[in-house]
Formats: sequence, structure tokens, C-alpha cells
Amino acid sequence: MKRVYSLKSRESYKIIFLKGKRIRGKGNIIFVLKNSTCDNNKSAFSDIKIGIAVSKRLGKANKRNRIKRRIRAVCRDLISGMYKGFSIIIKPGPEVEIMSFEELKSDLIKLFSNAGVFHGSS
Repeated sequence: MKRVYSLKSRESYKIIFLKGKRIRGKGNIIFVLKNSTCDNNKSAFSDIKIGIAVSKRLGKANKRNRIKRRIRAVCRDLISGMYKGFSIIIKPGPEVEIMSFEELKSDLIKLFSNAGVFHGSS
């Protein structure tokens, strides 16, 4: 996933966690917020922004980094099929560690489709 698509500021994470729509999947939870609904002009982007929030409960740094790498790889494949103007935070659960790459990808596709972010051209 290119750096242009990554969500960076702590303030943006807070706004999305508080105001975003929460959708639970098999192994992940996503928070989705349409960027026009943000109060801040700084956080209102015309493009899609994706953040990954991995809890320390999932293990040591090497496990958390592996989970983030896998999610970034899936998002890199799916980003071309997403609508612009959304901010998304992906919060993986403990099930993600034992999921295969294909299961993780299908779970995220299902979550993005349910949120109305993914139009499936990829």
C-alpha cells in the first residue's frame, strides 16, 4: 500500500473511532467514515485513507508487524476497487494470526462491501 493512502495523525484515528461506522467480520473490525462528515478540514481527504490499529494483546512486535504487513498487502490489491473519499481503520482480532492470506482477503472484501466502500472491480 502506498504511503499516500495511509492514515497518519492521531487526531484522525480518534475522529474515525468516535464517529465512524463499525462493522465486525470474522477476524477484523473496521471503522469507516466518509471524509465529508469530518469536522476538520485537515482530515477531510478526497482520496481513500487506510489505517491499521493492532493491539498489543495480539503478541510481540514481530507478530503485530507481520499482521500489519499482510493487511497492507491485501489493501494494496483492493485499493483500486474502492470508492474515494473514505477513511478506514482496520482493527484485526486474534483470529487473523491463524487465517490464511486468502481468508484474510475474503474477510476484508466482505467487510468493505458491507460498508459500501468496495465496488469490486478488482
